Amino acid sequence: MANVLYSYVVDHDHGRSPNPESGFCTLVHCMHKKKGGKDNIVEKAQVGDWIMGTGGLSKDSAGHGKIIYLMRVDEKIPFKDFLVDPRFNGRWDQRDDHHGNQWALVSSHFHYFGQDALSIAQLPRSLRTLQLEKRGPRYRRDLPEDKVLALTQWMAENQPFGKSGEPCAPLSAHKNCVPTCVTPGCDDTCQATRPTSVEKSRSSC
Repeated sequence: MANVLYSYVVDHDHGRSPNPESGFCTLVHCMHKKKGGKDNIVEKAQVGDWIMGTGGLSKDSAGHGKIIYLMRVDEKIPFKDFLVDPRFNGRWDQRDDHHGNQWALVSSHFHYFGQDALSIAQLPRSLRTLQLEKRGPRYRRDLPEDKVLALTQWMAENQPFGKSGEPCAPLSAHKNCVPTCVTPGCDDTCQATRPTSVEKSRSSC
């Protein structure tokens, strides 16, 4: 199996996409093909591939030079099946925003740091290559296979698996927010932290 790493910038780390809750890390509402657009990570990635999200300059992210999460794609589920999968009931991302989603990527083998993002400077010098971190839109996948293997092995040996930090700007920051608060029936007291319909497309990644 080839060692492939997709690297992209998480400009808005709200805990929705990626979503590191309940023992899974999912990528559903970010980095997918928009209607009329090109295939993106969610369409291109295959089971066994790796996805890494690094920090951006937004106040809702961790800043450049930081790793927000790293996940192995363990399942690639049709979006319609993800919406009714009981394993994901109550999660922020189990909803249809009608953006043309086709797939959901699921990992049970991941490192999510969130606001405690791991500095790339902490990696072994041999892994601190310009090919590791993406800047700007879209993604890169040009890290050599031996580097991908070395990176994932180093992370497994030196960093905790699962969720070890909270999102940089969690949707649940308001005390009255609950997972169902991202649905149309959300309580008015939570509206301040729920993205508006205009913001959804740009705030989920």
